[in-house]
Amino acid sequence: MNMVSVVVPIYKVEKYLRECLDSIIGQTYENLQIILVDDGSPDNCGAICDEYAKRDDRIVVLHCENGGLSVARNRGYEVCKGEYVLFVDSDDYLEKNAIEILVANMEKNNLQMLFYDAVSFDETNADVSKDEINKYIHQNDYSFVCSGAELFLEFLKNEEYRSPVQYCFFEKAFIDENELSFHEGIIHEDEEFTFLALLYAKRVKHIADVLYHHRFRSDSIMGAKTSRKNTDSCYRIIVNLIEKGEIFLSDVQVKDAYKAGIARLVEIMHNRARTSVDAKSRETKRQIREIKTRLRRLQYFNSSIVKTAALDKKHKNAVKKKIKIRLYSVVSPVLRFLKIR
Repeated sequence: MNMVSVVVPIYKVEKYLRECLDSIIGQTYENLQIILVDDGSPDNCGAICDEYAKRDDRIVVLHCENGGLSVARNRGYEVCKGEYVLFVDSDDYLEKNAIEILVANMEKNNLQMLFYDAVSFDETNADVSKDEINKYIHQNDYSFVCSGAELFLEFLKNEEYRSPVQYCFFEKAFIDENELSFHEGIIHEDEEFTFLALLYAKRVKHIADVLYHHRFRSDSIMGAKTSRKNTDSCYRIIVNLIEKGEIFLSDVQVKDAYKAGIARLVEIMHNRARTSVDAKSRETKRQIREIKTRLRRLQYFNSSIVKTAALDKKHKNAVKKKIKIRLYSVVSPVLRFLKIR
């Protein structure tokens, strides 16, 4: 029976931690290495981790200085011994048979990555929309085995791409082979990690099983309002991906996925820059200028794309139906960004 390493970064979640840990140690699949990374949490999280480690010898506790989510995940991954890896956020919890289902699918299909569904909840009964609750439940069928690039483009076509690594199950050998790690010093680091993993992956699929429960919190990173760190992080991710571009251009489908992914992130950067409290800052403007300059230098954002952008907005829906989604996903966001003054 293959071992699964479960990495749990922990910071200021004393109220929710026991529920999370109970859902992991109570899994029907028992061959687990449970790695709890206490990221310098100032509350009682560290003590709770130690308490659980005394009760279950599958648990490894790492007490670290606070370095952020990426650092905590990387430190946890360094001690992983399992054939498979699962990342779980410490305020969320798993279905009891989640890991059993994931391992069975990975082994049956010889996968490198496996996507699955999650449901969001807010125990405070705040006014959370139905769309927010079902945000991580896919409405379309992706049960076929394919490359990561193909699945990414299918997700984009249906507007169902979600980047959080909590909703992916990984083969450890695949992560090691491609030297994947979390970009430290930024937020929303999954935007880079998951996207790169998809570009590298040859065998992936999605299963329509709700195996994960995501706790919606307004004070979490995902629930926080746009700040300067949002735009800075997005800028650093885009620049890093542009610099890696050459390795993704030899395969046509991977190239299409890479271009579409860059375009998507440019759109996110644009939106965050517009809504950030620091949107008019000198640094944000410099970042936007640099990205625009870098994009204009790339041969695969060429003159044919410029011609498409010249179309009036009222014709874009007609154009979208005629142009393949892969090309449109690349064209539209990038050109809107390049037109920004």
